[in-house]
Amino acid sequence: MKFGKKRGGQVTAELMLILPVFMLMIFFVLEYGNIAYHTIIANHASYEFARIGSLVAVKKPSGRPDRTVVMQKINQAKLKVFGSKAGGIGVNVKVETTGADPMYKKHRHEDLVVTVTYPVHLVFPGTSYVLASEPRREGIRRISATTRMPIEKMYLSSDTK
Repeated sequence: MKFGKKRGGQVTAELMLILPVFMLMIFFVLEYGNIAYHTIIANHASYEFARIGSLVAVKKPSGRPDRTVVMQKINQAKLKVFGSKAGGIGVNVKVETTGADPMYKKHRHEDLVVTVTYPVHLVFPGTSYVLASEPRREGIRRISATTRMPIEKMYLSSDTK
């Protein structure tokens, strides 16, 4: 058997069959890395927004949280962190009562729940058919990150009555 004769197109044909599948696998791995990176950003943003909101929510000791002030501070932080992309990032803030303090009758324990919805634009071709959120033709995956943080409040000695 002589090698190199009458085999000119075999390697090219095999390459053309395998190359698209191989490239698609590479694109999926890279896209998962891109999504993981943006998931970390969304989780960190959610944590920082909850931290900021929990610190500014209450102005007076044992007072009720002011959702307007919380949203103003979070929107300021969102603009500083994300700049021109801040408009596409959704932030939802909710205050939940988790209980009452038996020693201080007027003091209620409350948590600030912040949910950040972060759109990730998928970069690589072919991955949006599997990884994108609906509608898939946009090529965007929406990541949602939620953080719960207790609202910081001061006590006064008059709270015991």
